[in-house]
Amino acid sequence: MESVIEQQRSWHEERERIEDTMVKEMLAKKTSNKDQINSEHRLKYLLDRYIQVTQHLIASYEDKEGLRKDEMSSMTGGNEFSEFYGRLRVIKEFYKKNPNEAVRPMSIEFDDFLKMRESGNDVNLVDFTAEEGYGKFLDLNDCYLKYRNLKGVEKIDYLNYLSQFDKLFDIPKDPFTRPRRKSETSNLGI
Repeated sequence: MESVIEQQRSWHEERERIEDTMVKEMLAKKTSNKDQINSEHRLKYLLDRYIQVTQHLIASYEDKEGLRKDEMSSMTGGNEFSEFYGRLRVIKEFYKKNPNEAVRPMSIEFDDFLKMRESGNDVNLVDFTAEEGYGKFLDLNDCYLKYRNLKGVEKIDYLNYLSQFDKLFDIPKDPFTRPRRKSETSNLGI
């Protein structure tokens, strides 16, 4: 079992590496719209991961189960050397039983993240249709086809759909009820 303090140290290290990777990503030159969009998605991924690690840290520092407090008290006091040598013995026994256990440093993971971007082998983090031109235009054709398949909505052509696609509040939740007009709602006192 990994100690609570070691886990906290690991989370702090991960936060620092995420920050460093985010800075390098922001400073990297983006030559095209595609590079810019993929960079923004990589930054969002890193930011989400940073927030997740921070939440783990906050929960571990709150120490609701008292594990951190117990570990701190076992490392202080009159028996700190016996505690140290006991933990060292456990580590040595682990590596005797598992001599080929590979340890992958966290730095390699973040270096791989940056190398992937620099090598150009970067996967597209977001897919655009040919009509969208990688973010220059918005293709709502798939949304229109899904809209046409909804029950209880008026079947309209694509141009009319574009003029009213953002007015989803007019579509009733129950397909068999019609939406109320403003004049009807004002008579009800709503």
